[in-house]
Amino acid sequence: MAGASHSLRRLAGRRRAMRDSRADARLQPTLQRGEAGTLLLSPHLDDAVLDCWGELVSEEPVRVVNLFAGVPPAGTVVPMWDRITGASDSAARMRERLTEDASALALAGREPLNLPLLDAQYPRQGGRPGPEELDRELATRLAGQSFSRVLAPAGIGGHPDHVLARRYARVLARAGFAVALYAELPYCVAHGWPGWVDGRGDDPFRDVDPFWSSFLAGVTELGALRAARVVRLDDAAAAAKLAAMRCYRSQLPALTAGARGLLEDPEIHRYEVSWQLGVHTGSSASRQGGHRDG
Repeated sequence: MAGASHSLRRLAGRRRAMRDSRADARLQPTLQRGEAGTLLLSPHLDDAVLDCWGELVSEEPVRVVNLFAGVPPAGTVVPMWDRITGASDSAARMRERLTEDASALALAGREPLNLPLLDAQYPRQGGRPGPEELDRELATRLAGQSFSRVLAPAGIGGHPDHVLARRYARVLARAGFAVALYAELPYCVAHGWPGWVDGRGDDPFRDVDPFWSSFLAGVTELGALRAARVVRLDDAAAAAKLAAMRCYRSQLPALTAGARGLLEDPEIHRYEVSWQLGVHTGSSASRQGGHRDG
């Protein structure tokens, strides 16, 4: 019976993915495309800092949008993650997190735009949103602004908010935006960085690629896994990133403990990995490692 139940869940998941794919293919985004400017889609209040610090401190125009930054109603039952981080009131905790994120991004000279959509951990009337709701919110709140480039989460770890943001980013890629997907801490280092990222080379007894690929298999525009852009922050930039990470006082202790202390290790947080959608490379690139910056 257990095997049959698992097979049914897998079948339901495939059907849902096919239905979502068909719906996404029909969506015509209304977000304005221009000739310059980067839109950084951060599912939660920390993803931009954790995964795209190099972009944040660049001289390029970058607009940071926290997609699921809504404050839940008073009296919302406190979900597991909030309880793990010591919260007894989710609305109060979310307001605290908004302040933390603003402080962290200010260290990079950035100010976030926070959408009122609720994090997946909170109940939501009418069910979960889809890419069309993300597009509607973004087009409304960014009216008069246009972007040529979009950064979005790769969905490593399978968090539903990250996967939804990735779905929307793929819609934008089909509409002509230049789209890159970034690997997400702490999920992507559950087994450490791949050797082709941190330069340590392949280990015959540890291969992180299958773990990453299990979450990216459906992203056909991705190309070779190892054709990623790898950014290595220098010591000063890594230290500045850690200072920003420590602004997330209510989250970092639990995140760091969950990653066995890895996040505060400079040899973990100094690396940032992304993939340009629509760029397909040959099998040789998949074994040689990606383009390296820094």
